[in-house]
Amino acid sequence: MCALFNRSRHHKNKHTVIDNPHYRIITVEEPLSLAAESYRRIKTSLEFANVDKHPQVVQVCSATQGEGKSVTVLNIAATYAEDSKKVLVVDLDFRRPKLHRSFRIENKNGITDVLAGNVKLEDAIKHGDNGIDCLNRGTKVPYPTAILGSENMAKVFETLRKQYEYIIVDCPPILAVSDAAIISKLCDGCVFVISQTKTERAAARESVKILRDNGVQILGAVFTNISARSSYYYSSKYKYYYQNYYGKDFAPDKNNNNPTPVEDKEDENK
Repeated sequence: MCALFNRSRHHKNKHTVIDNPHYRIITVEEPLSLAAESYRRIKTSLEFANVDKHPQVVQVCSATQGEGKSVTVLNIAATYAEDSKKVLVVDLDFRRPKLHRSFRIENKNGITDVLAGNVKLEDAIKHGDNGIDCLNRGTKVPYPTAILGSENMAKVFETLRKQYEYIIVDCPPILAVSDAAIISKLCDGCVFVISQTKTERAAARESVKILRDNGVQILGAVFTNISARSSYYYSSKYKYYYQNYYGKDFAPDKNNNNPTPVEDKEDENK
């Protein structure tokens, strides 16, 4: 699909789980950045993955923990929200849920509580300031695999499909547990996240094999944590193509996030 840059901080806030800057929505914070544009390219690739029917429910997977999967979920959702699409992120990583941190909410009254009959679905969905809705995990459950594959879970997703144009699902690591393969039955396809600095080649190959053996449609791959050298290369290329397309009279303005006129000394000398 495309490469992107995970610029999130790599430490956890030990004082609270609500205000955690680790899970950033870069497309909102830095809308004209190379990282934000990379996420938009992912969205475009998903739209053309199947020209007859766009994937409505997409799961985001990775081989192991800490490869940028949750950040990718949030930022793909943000690109749909930019287009005024009704989008929901769902945290089905029942063992190590994270999405609630980005929304600065406690991990309560989530999808597990809906399945238990303790909370109504409409009351469990949280509405973010950026046009993204979130269905967090909620109460911890003892047997995640059984619940993920339950008939009640399938019914919840049937309801969500009627309410949202796009649903992006955060999944547990493929090599750690079998949950991702079970979750795939609820989804239309999978985006596979690969960290340049962390993912081992053998782990990536094994994960892809597991997905294919379970009949999962792999819509594409996303590369995160690009090295400084690669980042400089892609950034330089992006600036070149940006100016070549829009012209040198315009460049992103850091203050108002809109293209603004800049001086072009080369043109002045002509």
